[in-house]
Amino acid sequence: MWLFLPQESENLNESIYAQAPEAHYEFTDDELPLTMAETPEDPTYYEEYDEYYPNEYDYPEIYEPYFLPVFTSEPLPDHIIEFITGLTFRDYAPFTTDFLTYLTVTHVDFDGNDQIGHLIVADEIGDEVLEIFQEIYESRFPIHSIRLIDYFDAIDYYSLAANNSSAFNFRYIANTNVISRHGFGMAIDINPIQNPYVRGDNVLPDAGRAYLDRSYVRPGMIIPGDAVYEAFISRGWTWGGNWTLPRDYHHFERR
Repeated sequence: MWLFLPQESENLNESIYAQAPEAHYEFTDDELPLTMAETPEDPTYYEEYDEYYPNEYDYPEIYEPYFLPVFTSEPLPDHIIEFITGLTFRDYAPFTTDFLTYLTVTHVDFDGNDQIGHLIVADEIGDEVLEIFQEIYESRFPIHSIRLIDYFDAIDYYSLAANNSSAFNFRYIANTNVISRHGFGMAIDINPIQNPYVRGDNVLPDAGRAYLDRSYVRPGMIIPGDAVYEAFISRGWTWGGNWTLPRDYHHFERR
C-alpha cells in the first residue's frame, strides 16, 4: 500500500498550507470559543471543524510515497522546529528542542484504512511510544487522526473538537504555574470525542457527551483492558479515565 507524506522543507513558506492555502482557515473571535471552558452547542461542530483543517492527504501532489506500516523517530527536523516555535514550543520552556523527538506512526482510521500520523514527545520515551502505537495499530483500534496540535494553532480545544490525537504542547495546567505533562512531551490524548474530559457538567469536547455512557462501548472508545489501555498501562503510564475528578478518558501520561 502507498501513502503520501509531506515533503520536508527548510522554508515554512513552502509548507502544505502555503502550497494549498485553502487548507488553513483563520478563525475569528466570533466563530470559535477562545477557551476550553466555552463549548459550542452545535452538535455538528466536529464535522464542520474538519472542513477547516482537512486531512493533509487531500493534497497528494505535494507528498512522497511510503510503504506502510511505518514507525520511526528522529530529531526534530528544521522545518518542524520553525513551525512549532511560538506555537507549542515557547521560548520560556525550560528545555531546548533537543529534548524532543519527532515520531511518524501508522494508525487505522474509522473506515479501517491505514493512515500516517505524527507526534512530538520527549526523546527519552520516543521508542516506548513507537512500541505503544505499533501495538495499537496491530489491534486495529481506530484513531481518527494524529496530527501536531500546531495545525490547530496550538489550542487544545480546537484539536479536541476535531477529534485529533496529539502529544506535546508546552503549557501550564489551568489556573496553576505547574507545567502540564503535555508540556514535557510526556502525555498523549487519544480520540477526544469518543473519550471526553468530564468534570461535573463540563464535558470537553462537547460532542463527547454522546459517549458519557462508558458501558455502551463503541469504536474508538478506550476501556480498561482493551488494546490501548494495556499498551500504555503495561509500560507504567497513567490513564485519566481512572481518575476520580476529573475523568479524562482520552489522556495518558508518563511520570
